[in-house]
Amino acid sequence: MVFKSGRLYLALSGVEASCKASSTNNNAALGAILNQQFIIQLGLFTALPMIVENSLEHGFLQAIWDFLTMQLQLSSVFYTFSMGTRAHYFGRTILHGGAKYRATGRGFVVEHKGFAENYRLYARSHFVKAIELGLILVVFASHSPIAGNTFVYIA
Repeated sequence: MVFKSGRLYLALSGVEASCKASSTNNNAALGAILNQQFIIQLGLFTALPMIVENSLEHGFLQAIWDFLTMQLQLSSVFYTFSMGTRAHYFGRTILHGGAKYRATGRGFVVEHKGFAENYRLYARSHFVKAIELGLILVVFASHSPIAGNTFVYIA
């Protein structure tokens, strides 16, 4: 979110316009770096915590194998959602005070929830942030000369 906000600022301020390749300036390399940097950050920031956690639990080679298996099963999408939930509630706990675990004696229950219930549970932690990020991406793609004809930024 912070990275895309920074890129949006660069696009709206006109700094990225100076990076666009033309015959008069020599900043094409900077434009290429800005375009490729987010792919590396996206992969590193989503994969590194998962690999570190699994390497602490099972060892490094097993963590790499598990990571490759998880990518084929699209488990990283769930892992990202889970880490977003943890980060949101961790931040709220720090901001508003701590919470304690209260054991109820009930077991783990998996049940279907409707959209309204899921929206109520995850609106502040996920849906609002996703809408903000989506708007940033749309404005960025429409104003950035570097992201001109690429669908990668929206996807």
